Amino acid sequence: MRVLDKRRWITVLLFGLAIFVSVGFWLDRGNSGGHNVALAARANFWADRQVAAALRSGFEQAEQAAELSQTARSVDQWDEVVEAWAGAIVTLQTIPVESPERFFAQRKQREFLQNLAFAQQQANQLSWPNVFPSLGSPILDEQLRLYLSYLAAFGPPDILIVGSSRALQGIDPQPLQTALNDQGYPVRVYNFSINGATAQVMNFVLQRLLTPEQLPKLVIWGDGSRAFNSRRLDATFARILESPGYQAVLAGERPGFAGREPLPRQPSTINAYGFLPVPAEFDPVVFYQTYPRVNGRYDAFYNPFGLTGLQLGSLRSLVDYLKRQNIDLVYVNLPLSGDYLDEYRLSVDQQFQKFLQTQSQRLGFAVIDLLSQWVNQDSFFADPSHLNQKGAAAIVQQLARNPLILEKLNALE
Repeated sequence: MRVLDKRRWITVLLFGLAIFVSVGFWLDRGNSGGHNVALAARANFWADRQVAAALRSGFEQAEQAAELSQTARSVDQWDEVVEAWAGAIVTLQTIPVESPERFFAQRKQREFLQNLAFAQQQANQLSWPNVFPSLGSPILDEQLRLYLSYLAAFGPPDILIVGSSRALQGIDPQPLQTALNDQGYPVRVYNFSINGATAQVMNFVLQRLLTPEQLPKLVIWGDGSRAFNSRRLDATFARILESPGYQAVLAGERPGFAGREPLPRQPSTINAYGFLPVPAEFDPVVFYQTYPRVNGRYDAFYNPFGLTGLQLGSLRSLVDYLKRQNIDLVYVNLPLSGDYLDEYRLSVDQQFQKFLQTQSQRLGFAVIDLLSQWVNQDSFFADPSHLNQKGAAAIVQQLARNPLILEKLNALE
C-alpha cells in the first residue's frame, strides 16, 4: 500500500512538472524576450538597491562635511571638509545614467560643488607658503611662491614668460606649450609676470631673486614702452627696495620651502602656470562711462618719457647676465588698441620701436614687434592697453609659429 502511494505521488509530481515546462514553453513562444525580461527585472532590482546605497552614502558624506565645516579652523581641518565634499560628489556620480534618481543627484552635486569650492578657498587662504619675506608687491609675492611650487613639481620650464600685467594676462603659457608640443617641440612653459614690472624689476627677479638653476633655457619678455621709461618713478621697484624681502636678498638669502608655518592670505585668480585669465572684452562706449579718457600727453606713463637711464642700464645688465647663463631672450612688443594709440602715444611708441631694433642689434636679443597689429580689434582687449583671454590665445598661436622663436628652440636641441 505504501509503495502504491509513493508511486502515485511521483506520478503527480512528474505530471505537474510537465505542465509547468509546457506552459513555460508556450509563454516563451508568445514572448521571445521573456527570459531577458526576467533577467532585466532582477538586474533592475539590484540596481535600485545600489542607487539607494549611493544616495544614502553621498548624503551621509555631505552631512559629515557640513558638520566638520562648523568647527574647521586649521588647514588640516578644512582639508578634511574638502575631502568629505569631494567624496559625496564622487559617490553621487556613480548613479547610472538610466536611473530616475540621477537628475536629482546631479542637482545635489551642484550644491556640493559650491560647498567644496568654499572649503577649498578656506584651505587655500590658510596655506599660503611662507617661503620669503614680502617683496612689497602682492603679485610678486604670489608669483614667487607659485613658481617655486612649480619648480618643486616639474623643475625649471624650458620657456619662461616675463613682463608686466600686459604679459601676465596677455601671453597664456598652456596653449603656447600645447602648440609647440604639437609641432614636435617637447617644451614646458611658465608665466612669471608681475603687474607694474619694469626692466629694473625683471633684472632684479631674474638676476638677484632666482638662482641660475631656477631659470629656463629661453625667456620671452612681453611688454611695451612703459617698462623702459626712465623718466617716471618706478613705483614697483621702489616698493621692492623698501621691502623686508629686499633686505633678505642683500643679506644673501634666497627664497625656498624651509618648513616655515604657512601664512593666512587671500590668493588671486592667477592659474597654476602663472597666467591671469581675463575674459572681459573692451567696449569703448561702455568703458569710458566708468573711466576717464586720458590723452597720451597727460598720461604719466608717457609724459615725461625717456629711454636712456636706469631702465636701459637694467636691460643691458639683464641681457649680459642671461648670455652668461646661456639663456636666449626674445622681446615681444605686445599690441595696443587703436583707441589707446592716440597721436601722442603712437609717436612715443614709434620711438620705442626704433629703440628696440637698435638695442637688439647692439646687445644681441631678438624682437617680435606686434604693436599695431590689432588697432581695429577691440575684441582682443580687456581694456585699452591689456589683452583679454581671447587676445592671449591669439598671441600664443602667433608666437608658436614665429620663426625667431622656432629658431631659438631648434638651437636648444
